[in-house]
Amino acid sequence: MAIITKLDELMKKRGYTLGRLSEEVGITPCNLSNIKNGNISAIRFSTLEEICKVLECQPGDLLKYEEMDKKRVIPLFLDYSGTTDLLLKGGAENVKKFFDSIIDIQKKSKCEVQTIMVTGSSCESARSKHKLLCELAENYGMPNLFKGVVSEYCGFIGTKNKSEKLLTLDTRILDKRSEIEEIANQYGGKISKEVTSMYNIVFDKISRTDLAEASEKIEKLIGDEEIETVTYYDAYGKECDVKPKKHSKSEAVLMLTKKLNEKYSIPFVIIGGDSQDEDLKMYTKNKEKISKMGLSSVFIAPSNIGEISSHDENIIIGDWENSDGIAQCINKLNSRIKVREDGGLDI
Repeated sequence: MAIITKLDELMKKRGYTLGRLSEEVGITPCNLSNIKNGNISAIRFSTLEEICKVLECQPGDLLKYEEMDKKRVIPLFLDYSGTTDLLLKGGAENVKKFFDSIIDIQKKSKCEVQTIMVTGSSCESARSKHKLLCELAENYGMPNLFKGVVSEYCGFIGTKNKSEKLLTLDTRILDKRSEIEEIANQYGGKISKEVTSMYNIVFDKISRTDLAEASEKIEKLIGDEEIETVTYYDAYGKECDVKPKKHSKSEAVLMLTKKLNEKYSIPFVIIGGDSQDEDLKMYTKNKEKISKMGLSSVFIAPSNIGEISSHDENIIIGDWENSDGIAQCINKLNSRIKVREDGGLDI
């Protein structure tokens, strides 16, 4: 913990034993021992007051803030629809290769890899695949590998147990809430309880034609070129998302990198995707911005993203014809990592 107690030091200076102090303060020796050894997450003001009174000291003499070393983490932003599907379609053996490559890079770097899926797909679909990947990783002894999924790029990040809002709801959408709800109700749809920067409308039973019709009505209702409706109709659900067009994967990656950099010590950032048009921008649009944060970034492409004009050494290409291309890219990256004498990493 960052707050440490100096009770042991003060007791020695004042000539107090644990038994004597516990008696005069009025708490059990066991509780006092926990305070002395820092085995607590909180302390009552009344207890703190009694200790200060008996030892004739100030709270600042008892408590000290000590900044802890940040946990070392390597974020892996993985494209949701193409790359993640590629991973899952490869079957159990392919998923095992991916997990093994992550274990190898964690061993060499002495960092924890945290994977965040970045998607423009529907909320329910995103949650379903994220849950599946979490279960697979947990069965392989890696319960913390898949930290979350960013649905609608940067509307919110969903974890195993909750969803956290990243952006506030766009007022142009919010202002039309009642009218949007009315159209949704006509087709048996409901706005999901999680209101973020967009509305996610879930339909129980609806045809593709009616879903498209409902989506078109909502888009006409809002009447703003910067707001769009996107429909999804698959095994995971039948949905319509109302969202700002400006939301992008690159914006989500930068936003989350900043958040993670405040919490962890990050040696570099890995970005993976299979689409040159959109996924590569997660790297190219953020490379300089991430560099200004004192971090390096690498782009891995485990499938065919077409011709890449740049000869950037930090773009690593795997065998796009094989579904284990993700693991292949991570292994290539791992072979490039150099561990410095001070424990730092170079790629």
